[in-house]
Amino acid sequence: MLQAKEGLLILAIPLLLGGILLAMSNLGGEQERAPSWYSSQYEFTIWTDTVMAGEFRNVPVVHLSDREAARASMLVLQNQKDLLPIGPLGDKRFGLLMLGRPTPVFEAYLSRYTQLDTVVWQGEGADVTLRPFTNCSHIIVAVNQSIESAYSLKALVEKLEKKKEVLLTCFDSYQLLTDVSKHHSIVLAPNHYQVSQEAAAQLIFGGQASTRGLPDHIAAALNIRTSYITPKTRLGYSDPEYVGMSSDTLATIDEIIAEGIREFAMPGCQVLVAREGQIVYHKSFGYHTYQQEKPVRMDDLYDLASITKVAATTLASMKMVEQGKLSIDKRIGDYLTNRQYQTSRYWVTDTLTLSQWKSKLGKDSTLANTDVRPWLDSLVLIPRIVRAGGRNMRSKVFDITLEQLLTHSSGLQASLDIYPYQRFLRSVMYDAEVSDRFSVPVAQNFYLDRSYLDSLWNDTKALLPDSSSYRYSCVNMILLQRVIDSINQVGIQDYLDQEFYRDLGLQTLGFNPLDRFSKQRIVPTASDRWRGQLLCGTVHDPTAALFGGVSGNAGLFSNAHDLGILGQLWLNQGKYGGKRFLEASTVETFTQRTRGHRGLGFDMPPRNGAYLVAESSSLATYGHTGFTGTCIWIDPENDLVFVFLSNRVHPSVSNNRINELRIRQRVHQAVYRAMGVPADPRRIPGAPDLRELDDTPMIASDVVLAP
Repeated sequence: MLQAKEGLLILAIPLLLGGILLAMSNLGGEQERAPSWYSSQYEFTIWTDTVMAGEFRNVPVVHLSDREAARASMLVLQNQKDLLPIGPLGDKRFGLLMLGRPTPVFEAYLSRYTQLDTVVWQGEGADVTLRPFTNCSHIIVAVNQSIESAYSLKALVEKLEKKKEVLLTCFDSYQLLTDVSKHHSIVLAPNHYQVSQEAAAQLIFGGQASTRGLPDHIAAALNIRTSYITPKTRLGYSDPEYVGMSSDTLATIDEIIAEGIREFAMPGCQVLVAREGQIVYHKSFGYHTYQQEKPVRMDDLYDLASITKVAATTLASMKMVEQGKLSIDKRIGDYLTNRQYQTSRYWVTDTLTLSQWKSKLGKDSTLANTDVRPWLDSLVLIPRIVRAGGRNMRSKVFDITLEQLLTHSSGLQASLDIYPYQRFLRSVMYDAEVSDRFSVPVAQNFYLDRSYLDSLWNDTKALLPDSSSYRYSCVNMILLQRVIDSINQVGIQDYLDQEFYRDLGLQTLGFNPLDRFSKQRIVPTASDRWRGQLLCGTVHDPTAALFGGVSGNAGLFSNAHDLGILGQLWLNQGKYGGKRFLEASTVETFTQRTRGHRGLGFDMPPRNGAYLVAESSSLATYGHTGFTGTCIWIDPENDLVFVFLSNRVHPSVSNNRINELRIRQRVHQAVYRAMGVPADPRRIPGAPDLRELDDTPMIASDVVLAP
């Protein structure tokens, strides 16, 4: 662990140092105003932390905003067990004990990094209850005013540390720390103001670095010799100007979004912009639906649609290549040994309409076990099989390489032909109640007979690739996910949780969100005629729905913040939160342009045409879009992550206003204007392309049957 010698932070104006000392001697003041030493009129040299992972650069003479002055004033007095910054989150669970005056901003910013169990104790009663912390592994104690002498801070911390890791954050006089300063991890903030609460929370989780040297009077009072340097390891929060962007220009995003909502391009959205590891713009707009009953909040979840292809399937492939489980040069048949599919011969007794079948079943209950298959608009009744395995055919699908799947050059059709499964045959293929037979959740109160999963797989194996040229296909990622699950012998959600999501601290990103979240937190998508309901928490993509909401082509839900973390992981070349998740070479390989505007799994801006990115985005930009009105773009040349989430398909997929008005592209371009980045000269100008090139709709009720 690096330690900061006194004087590491070189103050250029003595008045500034005097202001800091004066402010810290009055930390318990009640007046809610920024102290004089925050004023941006002062200039001094600081060590900034805008470079991720603990690399620092000396910036001579800068103007500080209130927020940045607070960041520069934070102190790490002790760092026992190198606890700071908090490393990979995994199964860690955090509790927050606020002593004295509540610190709601501190709590809110901590919650951006992890889930919290919070207790506030303001001196009432004889003791503070610690029962809510039973399942917590780490306790953050926030001290915001002098506590009663009858309740010793030292005794409390010693009680907690017997079973928990304790981190003490002091927003009041440092004299409270006299008895505990040598035994615990301690963060000292200059006061309780909002900017100090923000900075303290970020420092704890690596959203900012700690670089300040130890003032003499604090060293003498606490009998310590040095403060500690801690690196920046996660996304932080900063003013746009801190990373060379214009706040005024970023504010024009609000106007573009307002236009989109006013013109019914989408009822609401979330937007996140991060540059140099700092979130400089993060807002939610509008409502869940056009009825305007529920405003969009920062922690609401959106259906990511085809972003699943990179945030799940491609991400898993990257790790498995490193683990030696996958080779993109190999064929599907090298991993899936069942290279045959069977076509059975049947005795067919009758072809009936659904109403005829119901009538027949009502008269003869013994027919309940009859095998019934859909055929056109009717049913084929098959009482018994004459001969199973009448012929075996070798599937050409198994000759496709994984690289062809990742680059959409397999020649497979755009989607599975699932139209027969979309005929509403509730009594045959679906049921309103879950059971051993009807166990695949397609929507709420809508369950598929699980035997049809085999039929879907046989249909997939029977596909015939017709060329090796580029054709965007959801089938590619469905097949790749099948390979991934077969190798790991666990579902892709479990694998991603184990390798990425939990340690990254992603609180929302995942499949089937209704298993984890209230419906009130999930933004609805389309009114679906096939499933007979407004989809909310059920994947919009119909093929992914037939697979139970977990598919290689769609199914993920998330808020913008979690998706931004994943984008920063890639931008950091595979490292985040103090842990290396992927090798830099792996990220580079998958995000390099291979075919046209394609990397391995990732989409990239073409050299000509406006496409779905800003005209100023570099050709090195990579990411993906989603049919529901979503996108994520990572620009390594400009150190930028951009996330846009919306439900433009509400209430109907026929609404294409978001593309006609080019809302996503214009918002993205506003970000580049805020950086002063002109159009990339390597790009060939072209007319705006309004097609969702990478969001080809399935043969689905959304497209075929929507009113």
